[in-house]
Amino acid sequence: MIAATPYGEVLQIRMSRYPDFPSAMWVCAYLVDGLLIDTGMAHTTREFTEFLKDKYVKLAVNTHFHEDHISANKFLQESRGIEIFAPPLAVEKISKPAKLYPYQEEIWGYPVPSVVKPLGDHIYSDNYRFEVIPAPGHERDQICLWEKTNGWLFTSDLYVSTRPVACRSMDDMWQILADLENIRALNPRVLFPAPTHVVYEPAAKLDELIAYLEELGGKIVEFYQKGKSVERIKEEIFGHEDMFAQATQEQFSSLNMVKSFLKDCL
Repeated sequence: MIAATPYGEVLQIRMSRYPDFPSAMWVCAYLVDGLLIDTGMAHTTREFTEFLKDKYVKLAVNTHFHEDHISANKFLQESRGIEIFAPPLAVEKISKPAKLYPYQEEIWGYPVPSVVKPLGDHIYSDNYRFEVIPAPGHERDQICLWEKTNGWLFTSDLYVSTRPVACRSMDDMWQILADLENIRALNPRVLFPAPTHVVYEPAAKLDELIAYLEELGGKIVEFYQKGKSVERIKEEIFGHEDMFAQATQEQFSSLNMVKSFLKDCL
């Protein structure tokens, strides 16, 4: 399923295999001034490329190598001949078959490998310059795109909510906090996230999220220094794991979040 919503000059294209999925499980691509930011998931590839048939698309950027951001690459290259760029660390990964967990295959599907070009420190659409902002906490190759004139910030998977309670084992929560502080300093006017709704005047939400993660990380480290186990810390702060942890074979879990904040202690 695809749903498109214009936000001024920016078109948000939301994708989901199942229409009743919660918002955070949808994936968003954005089209602005001929630049396509991310190409979505495998399960909606044909619908997505059909939707773009009458749209002006000159080039595309993958914000990182994950399957829900790259899956229409090959189809768009073959049908439209567009150039696609990705962070240098992502280029080789995008060119090879993905290795997915069962939940990833079910929700997003396997992308077809594609050949993309390394992204520099900026990229131009017809009328705008987008600065590349590294955001390696979620994935080492992840980037955001910043258009200063309009205050547009395309945040990929960096911003999801103001009170996250789970993460993957690969996520670096202290680095994610640093990434958030970095984008907050830009003072963006609009956030265009990959997994959730567009946020206008996001300063208050970013401040809330940064304060929450600082307090959470400090509390986790404090509890660990007092001799509490990671499992005990998880129970005291978060309680039982939710159904999302079960659905993802605990790839997303509160326990992972505790361990991530304790990466320098364990």
